[in-house]
Amino acid sequence: MPPLIVEALREGLPVLDRRWQGRFLPEATLVGPEARGSAPVRILRDDLTRQAPGVEGLYPVGEGAGYAGGIVSAALDGARVAERIVASAG
Repeated sequence: MPPLIVEALREGLPVLDRRWQGRFLPEATLVGPEARGSAPVRILRDDLTRQAPGVEGLYPVGEGAGYAGGIVSAALDGARVAERIVASAG
């Protein structure tokens, strides 16, 4: 992940934790809303686990991560990653 993104997460997540008084973040799932029509880059992910290499628990999904080209393919990519997450938890 680009250093700018990593730094933003390191600074921003503790702020959210304080605002939520520590109730939600320990069990939270971080989801990134799509901010553009298509990503000019692709966030790498492992073919088997679907996680970003070196960032356990981060699952790049859909158009914003560079894995889809429209709303339907983004939904399918999200569903496939969700299936992988559920399978690995069981």
